[in-house]
Amino acid sequence: MESDRYENLVRQHKDRVYSYAAWMLRDPEEARDVAQEALVRLWQNRRKVEETGAKSWLLTTAHHLCIDRLRRQQRRPELPAETARETGQDQRPDPFHRAASTETGRAIGTALAALGPRDRAAVLMREVEGMTYREMARVLGIPLGTVKARLHRARERLRERLVKAGVTP
Repeated sequence: MESDRYENLVRQHKDRVYSYAAWMLRDPEEARDVAQEALVRLWQNRRKVEETGAKSWLLTTAHHLCIDRLRRQQRRPELPAETARETGQDQRPDPFHRAASTETGRAIGTALAALGPRDRAAVLMREVEGMTYREMARVLGIPLGTVKARLHRARERLRERLVKAGVTP
């Protein structure tokens, strides 16, 4: 993969990678870090990654990076919002927060956040990223039947949470 091809792939997929990470992590800074790290790894593996498989490769990489960060977060408590302000973290709304700013968007975001990382990943890959079941199986490293079952259960859990929140599907 030449430099021009790499730049083209970055333009094509950077927003998708960031969006996926933002929905998985629910933290714009962490999502930017994940997206950047995934793109750096694409550069490092440019000779191995086929252009036609770059989207899947990037989402697989982003998915694994998100899971790693979620595991680390479970081991350490989150910083309170006041601490984030005191440390000077950027408080401007980003696309993730703008999308979640409507009442329905907030309900969907809350319902997605309540899902476990595996279920959330399945819903995001299929419903937001538009991935096929085969692509999802490859990214998640699980059999096709497991993808379908996981997605079905995740959709049911999401639907239940949205109905409880007063959002009708």
